[in-house]
Amino acid sequence: MVYFTETARLQHMTEAAAVLNVAQSALSRQIGLLESDLGIKLFRREGRNIILTEDGREFYEDAIKILEAVDRTREKISDNKLKSRQSLNIHITKSDMTSKILHTFQSIIGEHPDIDFNIGTLDENTIEEKLNDGSLDIAISTERFNGESIRSTLLFDQNYYYIFKESGKVNLPVKASMNELEDFPLLVMDPLLDMKKHFKNAAILNMNDPAIIQHLLIHHPYIAVLTHEECRILKYNHPKFTVHNLEHLNIRQPLYASIPAESGKLFAKAWYSRLKDEFAAFTDRMMH
Repeated sequence: MVYFTETARLQHMTEAAAVLNVAQSALSRQIGLLESDLGIKLFRREGRNIILTEDGREFYEDAIKILEAVDRTREKISDNKLKSRQSLNIHITKSDMTSKILHTFQSIIGEHPDIDFNIGTLDENTIEEKLNDGSLDIAISTERFNGESIRSTLLFDQNYYYIFKESGKVNLPVKASMNELEDFPLLVMDPLLDMKKHFKNAAILNMNDPAIIQHLLIHHPYIAVLTHEECRILKYNHPKFTVHNLEHLNIRQPLYASIPAESGKLFAKAWYSRLKDEFAAFTDRMMH
């Protein structure tokens, strides 16, 4: 039908064949087959051009309507496909468990093939607002939201450790007291916690480069307060570092998964439930 309408529009078989990117003989054959099927003559020759017969004009009007209806149907199908896809916006606060969180994400995404997603790290102060206005679908963050509009569940505690190089100037026990730790300048690396609230009497330096932290620990009397993963990297580079946890001082940061309570996105709800279950099982294994 497209061959017919294009030929009728141009009123020239050669030009129509060029526009349709088919051989003129193939186009003539298709027009002939259509005339045979319909039992009417669609075109008559007039010089080098061809023009529609009376029957051809009537059929042309019907053909245009049919093609327009086909286009509308295609657009509707395309729109429905787009609507069926879900665009998911995700915030993940960095932690020792980021890899496990992403592994859980990857394990479930295969069950939901119609997902477009964006993963990033937002300002923690904006998360509640974005969950409420729908621009954020799920957040892994330090905040637990207690309102009716957001559901939150505890995933795990981000624990902290102190790491140092034993020397004549630095020598701390396994469970150092707050006073013992505050006797030294402390190094941190973008911690989730506000360390100044915990170590009120210590000089605290925030260093983003592990190489600088390593240098200061080796050559100067510093203590670093870091996550387990950060300590692991430093100790891998310098095995003689000593590492102890800070559980006895309750220095830790809970992390939560949060979604809008009325979320209509099945993937966000499914991932939230999977995170809740898997981290509950993980915590249970760690405790036993």
